[in-house]
Amino acid sequence: MADRDQEVEDEDATADEPADDAADAPTKESAQQEKSAERPRSRFGWGAGIVSAVALAAAIVLVKDAIRTREREQEKDRQAQLRCKSRCGINGECHRNKTEEVCRAEGDDDCAAADMCKTVGACTARDGRCVVVSDDNCKKSEQCKESGRCKFSNNQLIPCIPGSKEDCLASTVCKRLGRCSSTDGACDVASADDCARAEVCVAHGMCSAKSVPREDGVIFVCSAAGNDDCKKGTDCSKGGMCTAVDGYCH
Repeated sequence: MADRDQEVEDEDATADEPADDAADAPTKESAQQEKSAERPRSRFGWGAGIVSAVALAAAIVLVKDAIRTREREQEKDRQAQLRCKSRCGINGECHRNKTEEVCRAEGDDDCAAADMCKTVGACTARDGRCVVVSDDNCKKSEQCKESGRCKFSNNQLIPCIPGSKEDCLASTVCKRLGRCSSTDGACDVASADDCARAEVCVAHGMCSAKSVPREDGVIFVCSAAGNDDCKKGTDCSKGGMCTAVDGYCH
């Protein structure tokens, strides 16, 4: 009886085995289907990654180009500012006009601090430039003191000229060279009297007015016409230079 019961149990166990295999079959098939479904998604993921990398690289290039453009503009601006700074002290054009890409004088203060104001009287700002506009401008200039050019001529090519003989008499060229008469918009030698008061006569014996031809006419200069002229100078009395040769005392 016991042997019979054992046989029945074995048969039942054998009958159950195919059922387990049948249960496992759908599970394996589902796993294969999931793997198959994952493959396309994986390929799609790689493609998206490549597109993102290309977009990132393009963005980096754009950023670098923008940085380079900004650096070029900054360097251009720096060079322009340096150019205006260098011109500021010369002609008063201290300020950059970005629209016209030029340097401009924005006011009389710019001009007043510039060399051109001191030398030629260009002390007034007009249309972005320093120019001479009055006698007062000319009188403030070095050329008034040195060359007697103290009056405004209304001509920007030669803006300052001697206004009178007095302008010339007060000038350095009169005291040193005898150019004490106002002629044709300049202080020049007109006679021996002009030379007689000058350093060239008192010191160097060049006391006569000598004509010198030029392309635009004739001018006069102080010269030693003879030994008598040389004897009038301190170079003769103190240095023995009492002989006139070619207009000079030796």
